[in-house]
Amino acid sequence: MAKVVRDKLTHKSKGYGFVSFLDPFDAAKAMREMNGKYIGNRPVKISKGKWEDRSIDVVKKKKGGKKNKKHLFS
Repeated sequence: MAKVVRDKLTHKSKGYGFVSFLDPFDAAKAMREMNGKYIGNRPVKISKGKWEDRSIDVVKKKKGGKKNKKHLFS
């Protein structure tokens, strides 16, 4: 699954996004092969996300306010 982050008003891409992989080997391959490459004239910078912040209990607690929802994709 992929998520491109967009400006709320203009809907233009902010230039970054997030990709999830079911298979950790696919994720490692993508990181190895794509990091430092260019998409158009923009360099690709890849880093592994911090999934410890995304347990189901944490997600449920964060659903309360709009301010906290942004943490689901950070």
